[in-house]
Formats: sequence, structure tokens, C-alpha cells
Amino acid sequence: MTIVKVLVDAVGEYNAGDIVKDAPDGLIEIAKRQVRNAATGKLLAEIIEGDVNSTDTPSEREQKLQAELDESKKREADLLAEISELKSDMHKDDSDDELKDLKSTAKDLKIQGYTKMSIEELKEAISTTSGEVDGQ
Repeated sequence: MTIVKVLVDAVGEYNAGDIVKDAPDGLIEIAKRQVRNAATGKLLAEIIEGDVNSTDTPSEREQKLQAELDESKKREADLLAEISELKSDMHKDDSDDELKDLKSTAKDLKIQGYTKMSIEELKEAISTTSGEVDGQ
């Protein structure tokens, strides 16, 4: 059984606001095809309950919901990208702090060229120099 809501006056024998239970095929077809009033552009009828899966075109509500869903997905993607960027910046800050600490240690140990070394080079130079200092 298909239930159709008539949205404008004079759709066959029905008027605006009529809820037609077990609607005739013609009225169902009007609702499925989303036929509009030529003068006002308003939908004539919409399916409330029934074989909605057989409609070829989505209803206005479905279109609005799909647009909202698409917008939400876009916003989610933007937020995930922003989170990723913030995480990257946090790790960068951590490595910057580590580099500063290593350079400070290298300066104390009087390692030449420490200002131009990477983190790995500084670690190696510090461990080598620390070993020499401890070994003496």
C-alpha cells in the first residue's frame, strides 16, 4: 500500500493536505516523477510511505540530506587534514626541542661544527665524545 500526500489543490480529485492511502497509480506516478505545478513550480504530491525504492529520482528531502552529508564529509576531511597538520607540527616541535638539547650538550662538550649537524650526527658525535671523556 502506498500513501501519498497531496501538496497543492486540484490534483485529480484531491486537494492540498490530503493524505491518500492506497493511492491510485496515476497519483503515485505524479509523486514518483516529482511533477510540479507549471505556474508555481511546487511539487504536486509526495510519497509518504510505500514503494519508495522504485522512485528513479530522489525526493527534495533526500537531496537536502545528501547535500548535508556531502558537506559533512568535506568538513570531516578538512578537520582530519588540520589534525594531521597539528600532529606534524607537534612532532616538529618535539624534534626542535631535542635538537636544541643536543646542540647545547655538543656546545658544552666543545664539538666542532655542531651547529650544522643533524640530530643523528649530533647523537653520534656526543656519544663518541662522551666515550672519550669517560675513557680518559
